[in-house]
This record gives sequence, structure tokens and C-alpha cells, in this order.
Amino acid sequence: MTDSSSLVGMPWQLAKSQLRAAHIPFKVIIGDNFNRFFEVSSEGYYVARITDHEDGIHVLLYRPMVASDFGHAQEVMYAKNII
Repeated sequence: MTDSSSLVGMPWQLAKSQLRAAHIPFKVIIGDNFNRFFEVSSEGYYVARITDHEDGIHVLLYRPMVASDFGHAQEVMYAKNII
């Protein structure tokens, strides 16, 4: 692993194994998802942000959002008809 920013968007379990294999010290911060359109998964995390600090890198994690029927909502159908 040459650049820790390449971990952004990756599932946490995979990113964690790469950080450990590269012997990079890290601190994990769990963020809260606030989204009114999509459900948030109760399992798993993904890497949202990586920041460099003197003591290593800080990894911000979020739970992934679950696909919903948003694309079939009445408002979206209305917009499709106008465009």
C-alpha cells in the first residue's frame, strides 16, 4: 500500500487488514449517518475519510446506506416526466 487515501470507500475489514500489513498506526473514529432518504445498515463499516496526524492516521468510518425505493418515488417520477 503506497497511499492511505486509496482506502477511502473501502470496506473497513479490508482496509484494516491492509493497514496492519503495512504496519501503519491508526485510530478509528465512528461517525453517525443522518440520512432521511435511505436506511442505514446495521452491519459493517466503510472508510469515509483518512487524515494524517503525528501519531499515525485517523480513519473515519460510517455504516453503509441500504438501497431503497427512492428511484420509484412519486417526486422522482414527476421529475422524469418534465425532463
